[in-house]
Amino acid sequence: MRKRFYGALVLGSFLLAGGVVTSCSDYDDDINNLNQRVDAVEKTLNDLKAAIEKGVTINDIATTDNGIVIKTSKGDFTIINGTSQAGCTVEIGPNGTWVINGKDTGKPSKGADGEDGKDGIYYEPNAETNTWWKVEGDKKTDTGVSYLAEGTITAVYDKVNGELLLNGVEGYQGTLVISLTTGLKSLVFQPDFYYQGIEAMSVGTYNYTEKTVAKVNADDDFSKDAPTSLKGVAMSPGLVANYHMNPSNADINKIEKLSFISDDKDYTRSEGGVVKATVTSKEAKDGILTVHAQLTDGTIKDINTDGKVTVLALQANYKNAEEKVDTTITSDYAAVKAVDYNDMVLAHADATVDHTKHLYATAAEAIKNEAEYEIVWNHEGMDVAELVQTHYDDLSSGTSVHEAWDVNAKSGTVEKYGFEYSYELVGYHKGENKTSESAHAAMKGSVLRPQMPKDGKQQAFGAEQNQAEVNREPLVRVILRDKVSNKIASVGYIKFKIVDQAAESSVLLNAQFQFNDKYTVNCTENEHKLEIAWHDFEEDILAKLQELGISKEDFHTNFKLEGGNDDATQYDGVTATSQPATKKGIVKQTISDTGAEQTEIITWTLKNNEAYQLFKNNEAASVVVRYAKEIDATKHIYQYVYVTLTWTPSERNVTPAGKLADSDKIKEYWYATNKPTAGSGYSDIHANVETVGQIGANDEFKSDILNTFVGNDVTVSDVNSVYTAFQNDKLTKEFKFVDPQGTDLTPVTGNSGTQYEITVGKNGTVLYANIKGDLNKYEVVRLINQETPAAGKTIQQSVLEYVDNDVAKDILNYADHKDLDVKETFTAQLEIKPTNCDWVPFTLDNNKFFVKFLRPISIIDPNDNTFTDAETGGAKRDLTLKFVDWRDHNFDGTETKGHNYYEYYGVNKIECLEKDIKTDLNGTSGKFDKLLSSVTDKIKFHFTEPTYQEIQQGKNGIKHYFGTLLYENNGVTVGDFQIQVPFDVTYDWGTIRVYVVCKISKTQAN
Repeated sequence: MRKRFYGALVLGSFLLAGGVVTSCSDYDDDINNLNQRVDAVEKTLNDLKAAIEKGVTINDIATTDNGIVIKTSKGDFTIINGTSQAGCTVEIGPNGTWVINGKDTGKPSKGADGEDGKDGIYYEPNAETNTWWKVEGDKKTDTGVSYLAEGTITAVYDKVNGELLLNGVEGYQGTLVISLTTGLKSLVFQPDFYYQGIEAMSVGTYNYTEKTVAKVNADDDFSKDAPTSLKGVAMSPGLVANYHMNPSNADINKIEKLSFISDDKDYTRSEGGVVKATVTSKEAKDGILTVHAQLTDGTIKDINTDGKVTVLALQANYKNAEEKVDTTITSDYAAVKAVDYNDMVLAHADATVDHTKHLYATAAEAIKNEAEYEIVWNHEGMDVAELVQTHYDDLSSGTSVHEAWDVNAKSGTVEKYGFEYSYELVGYHKGENKTSESAHAAMKGSVLRPQMPKDGKQQAFGAEQNQAEVNREPLVRVILRDKVSNKIASVGYIKFKIVDQAAESSVLLNAQFQFNDKYTVNCTENEHKLEIAWHDFEEDILAKLQELGISKEDFHTNFKLEGGNDDATQYDGVTATSQPATKKGIVKQTISDTGAEQTEIITWTLKNNEAYQLFKNNEAASVVVRYAKEIDATKHIYQYVYVTLTWTPSERNVTPAGKLADSDKIKEYWYATNKPTAGSGYSDIHANVETVGQIGANDEFKSDILNTFVGNDVTVSDVNSVYTAFQNDKLTKEFKFVDPQGTDLTPVTGNSGTQYEITVGKNGTVLYANIKGDLNKYEVVRLINQETPAAGKTIQQSVLEYVDNDVAKDILNYADHKDLDVKETFTAQLEIKPTNCDWVPFTLDNNKFFVKFLRPISIIDPNDNTFTDAETGGAKRDLTLKFVDWRDHNFDGTETKGHNYYEYYGVNKIECLEKDIKTDLNGTSGKFDKLLSSVTDKIKFHFTEPTYQEIQQGKNGIKHYFGTLLYENNGVTVGDFQIQVPFDVTYDWGTIRVYVVCKISKTQAN
């Protein structure tokens, strides 16, 4: 029989609809329908078990009209009753008997009055047997009579064994047991700090002077009470290590053995053996396994002094379902750092940064000084543990640093290391008063409550309160005790003053609730709701307030959720002076009817975008709301109960990402970096003017990037399936120019020799150029839409359009289409930017590439322009030039297939820059480093320009006429020399400068 259930019936087992849900009609006779329902139940249970295996946690179990809903961190699972009929309710009727579905059973729920309460006989339902039990004083007897009608489903949570026990499940006989935990798969160390870059935990030695104190009470005079110091003590409680469990709901009861593997890792040298760590206890909470261990043998090494570091790894032997050891799980290694902590002293929890606000060391010192805290005469209980903390000298850094050990005594920090706090009232008398000041209060644990004495003596906690207590000053002694040796490490005294009214607002409680629902960003405004279940509200708020003497009725009546139940005000902290903060979603309060009574439920609702803004840079998000009780409205004095909701997603999916695979590119359109060979890599694409002879081609410079991708569209792959809103078919993609500033892509040089700075504008869709020092910018390239967008394409602005202006043309014509280095052919970098919603960045790997804008034509000197000096009338030669386009098609070759390339590319003008002619006269042959005019003015060179018609149609039998060169020498005879003549050839896409070398043969007959 399972023992120690989480309460009984309404308090722990989930007997539905306020107690029990029953099926009150006959079973359906339709066998097929029954089979379908059984299959559905089996599927639900299998899905639930699978979810638990993945680390899902059970948040709540609620009733429905025909069964139960098991609410988990990953969704709800519904299980129906044994029949398809409506449920029934169990309640206590007006005559005190149990009533099921409105029918009086006649069985009393409460015994008749008897002597000392032992003779009363009554009946109660038993969750384990599903039968009525007869209660006679301390004796309980099973009547064997079921309180459940046929088909009833009940759910009982066995908290000890981590199991959900279901009875009455359709298609199952007996009790169905579902484990709410799953097998441990891995352990990951949670570091306390980093020891020279290594994840580490500390092993402290707590050095203190032992103290003794006299026994005190609240009534007698102990005004001279003070601790007596004895000898020094060095207390080493061992280490405390924390590990993340995977999954977080792993059952630690199935860990048969925990042990540590230890080692010393070399730096340089070492002395002493390897330390041994023996596990003494373990506990798990919120997915964290905390292990306590004692260290024996060996020594803990120190990097600085030993050249070694001691490391530990936790090893867990885990049992399977058959209770056999079948799995050994080892954590990562963590460093161990020995730390000395000296001179522990009790202090106020609101101590300043320098940690000097200590408690008084003697009763006399506290008595003679002003009271440090005020408490209203009718206060239901102030928790002294929230006012106290411990300070010590931390020697871990090599120097002594006085600092706080814990946030306050309520935090549970010192308990992890073998210490504990205790509190007691110290009696003393003021003036002629016969009654001790401290007799006007009582303590329960750490809670101090003002109350009246009786006959001059303290009464038990909870006695009458009266304004006659005002101005009394009870004294509390706080002790920090070493639990291992039961020795006192520190003693301090606090004096309180009982006042008529609170001088300022106070905080009674800060209830904290954790949620671990996973979060995945998407592009909707779907809401995610986090809910504090009614039983959590009762356990963590109402029950704790009752410990402070505040009843549930008092809370319901007098404490109001600030801002209203539908949208509570959120605060920037949990102090009495905390201010409203920017809201994170909506926190509201609703009322849950648990059957016997009504209880608050708090929900926190966040839209997906709100959650993303919180989680994109943070692992957790919190909101704080508060309930307020008005103490003095005119003085604005209130008592506050804070509620802190923290969402730490077990999965935080906020970085959608994918990849642009090279396999999505058409290989033959792509090039390796700065390489001329197609298919050599996937770094570059080449943009060019329209091809001669294609339908509609008119020498426009437009290139559709999508033509280089498979299917003429960009496909994003390798997106994690969890990001449903960011799969390829959900993404909008854009091409954008990458800012070239700070790269080799700027500045660039034009054909004219002018240098230009390149910048990006219009949201990444235009490249601009400006002459250095000139603020006027000119468009060079822009991204435009396809003229006729293809259906289904996810990118519209995919066409690169080279702009027709003088600056753009100057840049385009700087280098031959074969000269592909970054500083030669004009190059731009682009990136593909996928989005679904503009507020969520999508990371795309391999998304950048380069585009090289190929000069449409090139002009080559054929090196056949030769002249002979002293010819009669001067030497004349028709200029010969070789024109090729970006494909190396010769304008006069067979590859033109009858098309006039000169006309298509708009070759319209050829000019000679006569003043810039250079020569190798009087120098090194072939080295043109002097202007001809600077060497001699007797040699003349003239050029007759061709007309547009002559270029296109030819002259004197020449198919394409480029002009005539005339050479004259009016001086003395000369030998062989050369001149370099610059020509500017103008066509549709600008001007190209070509240098023609003319050879001059020596003077005839000389």
